[in-house]
Formats: sequence, structure tokens, C-alpha cells
Amino acid sequence: MKWYIQNYNNKQKHDQHVDSLLSTIDEQAIISRLISGTNKNHHHESLINKKIRKNHYNYHNRKEKRFFTSLCIVTFILILLILILSNNFNVILHHHKFIWHNRRCNENNETEMIHKESQKVLPHCIIVGVRKCGTRALLEFLDIHPLITKVVNEIHFFDDEKRFNLGLEWYRQQMPVTNQSNIVIEKTPAYFVTESVPERIYAMNASIKIILIVRDPVTRLISDYAQLASNKAKKVRHVETFEEAVLYPNGKVNSSYKGIRISMYAVYFSRWIKLFSKNQIHVVDGDQFVYDPLAELKKIETFLGLPHLIRHEDFIYNVTKGFYCIRMDNNMEKCLNKNKGRRHPDINPVIIKRLRKFYEPYNKFFFSLVGRRFYWPNR
Repeated sequence: MKWYIQNYNNKQKHDQHVDSLLSTIDEQAIISRLISGTNKNHHHESLINKKIRKNHYNYHNRKEKRFFTSLCIVTFILILLILILSNNFNVILHHHKFIWHNRRCNENNETEMIHKESQKVLPHCIIVGVRKCGTRALLEFLDIHPLITKVVNEIHFFDDEKRFNLGLEWYRQQMPVTNQSNIVIEKTPAYFVTESVPERIYAMNASIKIILIVRDPVTRLISDYAQLASNKAKKVRHVETFEEAVLYPNGKVNSSYKGIRISMYAVYFSRWIKLFSKNQIHVVDGDQFVYDPLAELKKIETFLGLPHLIRHEDFIYNVTKGFYCIRMDNNMEKCLNKNKGRRHPDINPVIIKRLRKFYEPYNKFFFSLVGRRFYWPNR
């Protein structure tokens, strides 16, 4: 019995010990699981935080990229607009030719654009002569062209020492305000016969265009005399006869008379071709110009590189004056002033024959220099 009780007590102690061990094991397992769970939670939280930071970084990075891309696009569009606008402000002046292509500009912008596009420039072309060959009519008729701007007055810059000493800036200031796309043409017939002029013009612009209009030397001489005689008569001065002016008492041609010398075209033309190439000089047939101005004007348009915009409808023939005038928009005519086309005096045919014989060798030399023949009478 005693043995039974002792075994029973031992068993109870053993069970308690086992329960104690099991309890301890369970607590350790629980703690282990808790620790493991905690570590897993910490690890999980670390992954989540890392992912959040990465997404946050990517979000801001994409946002900066989008901003930079938008800035580049806006900048490109602004540059493109500036380039387009800068090329669209072209103005055309004179006889329907100043048209603003962009009407969005306010008054200040328009004023600024006019200042930039319209300015005074040195001439691109000069009509250098010849006196009494139709230089004024030629300039007025060329002015019909919308891309030509004429200089109204004869400047006499290159042949007058006082004016020439004023400098090129003074000369430029005498030019009209014009669009940059227009060709400015000045006319001073004295340039052709003044020895120093070709070199001075060449020094200003070696590539300038030169226009020369000539006519029958004897016809030009008579017209020259008629103008000088008319001017002297107005001043109540003695007017010598044509014969007295062009001939010596012994009947020989007076080559010292200025009117005689001007018609010796070859003497002066040889100076010009020493400096300027022949493709820079255009010679107009003044006699043909009187009867058919349009044909000569078309040649000049080609010479200047301009489109053929002068039309037959721009002219009207004045029967009373005997030459063409400009037809205005109201169908009225605009002719040269009354001093142009004045009546020539009657000349003895013998004197005319003598003068034509005198000019014959000069004419042949001139034809060879120009490279073309003008059909002027020899007798």
C-alpha cells in the first residue's frame, strides 16, 4: 500500500513536471512565434516603406520630366512664332504696293515696322545721261513700276565738288524713303560727261547698275541748242544762231562747243567701260523710246531683274506734243512739263549734213564699244 501511494505521488510530480515543461515549451514557442512575427512585420513594413519611397521618387521624377518636356515645347513654339512673324512683315509701296500682311499689329508695332522696312538707301541704279536724250521721260516712265523708286531731283553729287565733299551720308539723305525690296534710281545727265564721275561711282558701289540713253547725235545737238537758246532769251541775253554756235567762221565744225562735244558719245563711254562691265551698263535707244517706250522699258525691267509689270495701258499718245504720256487711274494723262518737247528751230540741211559727216567716225566707234548698231542717218 505504501508502495502504491509513493508511486502515485511520483507520477503526480512527473505529470506536473511534464506540464511545467510543456508550458515552458508553449511559452517559448509563443514567444518565438511572436518574435518571428514581429521580425516579419518589421521586414514587411520595411518593404512597404521602401516601395512607398520608390513610388514617391518615381512620381516626382515623372512630374519633373513632364514639366521639362512642356517647357521645351513652349520654348520651341515661341521661337517658331518669332521666326514666322519676323518673315511675314513685308511691305510694298508706291501705286498699290504698301500692304501690311499682318493686321494684328497695333499702331506702335506698325510704326516700328515702317521704320525698319522703309528707309533711305544709296541708289541701286543711276541714269547717267545723255543730256537731251529723254532722261526725264525715261525716269518718269520707269517710276510706273511698283518696285522702282525714283529720286525726283537731279542730285549732282558726283560731278559737283562741293556736294561730293559733303560725303556719302549726305548723298544717302537726299534719297527718298523706300521699301528695302525696291530699286532706287537716281538721274543726273551731267555724270556721263564728267571725267571724275565713273571712278567716284565705282568707289561707292562697284556692282551698281548704269543706264545710258542716247539718240541721233545731231538731233540731240539741236535739242540741246533749243534749250540753251530758250534759257538765254528768258534772261534777255544775246542768242547766237545755231549755225554760229556749231560752226567756225570758216565753216568747220566747232568741236570746242559743249553741245558738239556731248554728242561724241564714244569719247565718254570709253571711260565707263574701263571700270564697269558691259552687263552693268544698259544703253537705251532714245529714238525708239520716243515711238515705242514700252519695248525699251521691258528691256530695262529685264536688265534690273524685275518682273514685267509696266503695260501698254499705262501710256497714252499725245498728238499735240507728239510723244507718249502716262495714263493716270482716272484715264487722264500726265505729261512732262512744257519745257520738254519744245519746238526745234529750222536748220539748214547743208549744216545738218556736215554735222552728220563729222559724227560718223565717233558713231562707228561708239557702236563697237557698245556691241550694237543704232540706225542714225549718216547724211
